[in-house]
Amino acid sequence: MTRSTLIVLVLAAACGGTQAPATTTAAEPKTAPAPNGDYTTAEQVMEASLVAQGGRDKLGKLTAMKQTGKLVIKQMGMTGTMTAYSAPPRNALLVVEIPGIGKIAQGTKDDVAWETNPATGARIITGPERATALREAIFNGDLKWKELYPKAELAGVVDWNGQKAYKLVLTSSDGDVITRYFAKDTLLPVGFEATVKAQMGQVPVSMVETDYRDVGGIKFPHKLLRDDAQAKIEITVDTIELSPALDPKTFDLPPEIQALQKKS
Repeated sequence: MTRSTLIVLVLAAACGGTQAPATTTAAEPKTAPAPNGDYTTAEQVMEASLVAQGGRDKLGKLTAMKQTGKLVIKQMGMTGTMTAYSAPPRNALLVVEIPGIGKIAQGTKDDVAWETNPATGARIITGPERATALREAIFNGDLKWKELYPKAELAGVVDWNGQKAYKLVLTSSDGDVITRYFAKDTLLPVGFEATVKAQMGQVPVSMVETDYRDVGGIKFPHKLLRDDAQAKIEITVDTIELSPALDPKTFDLPPEIQALQKKS
């Protein structure tokens, strides 16, 4: 949904999908009533956040994105690199390379969601997991948040990662729920909680977004921390390219995925 949500959701499936489903979630933030004069609806918070991030006009002019960065999984002693590409309408590709493990790739093109993983092989993603992947791959999804999440509730102001934040509970048309947090002072997105549908089950995941920087008049987080019961993944975004001229073949399905399509 957001420019960083897809990266973390995919990492949750690609790096945590072969683990047993998590049974615990991040601690529930302490909710406090919103003081008078604050935003009182989810729509007000979402639209104000879009303004804070750069505005609908700037965001709407983006034609593609490319992000590169590093990731660290301390519990497993792993470090690696990641490259993420995205373009309308919902083309996405994430490539993670970890020494000793190899290259993990996951992407969406048209109505197909797929993954290649040295540990589990190639697969075409199906069922509820596919629905989530396609929804989160929608380019600049926050601009279409009402369509993607027809039910949106403001659950007050909470303590989130050491700061006051608006808590929004968003429900998709197929019943998926994501809880998002927006800094009360800056209105920038500072994290989310969701249950990710992965290959081996449902994985509760939380993510914290920090280190916002201006890129072409739009604010992006450059530090991401994804956490679940199995592992923490620290992501540092090194570069962000706005509207780059991507190779037309960037989102083509890998040969092994095409072979699976022929078999099916």
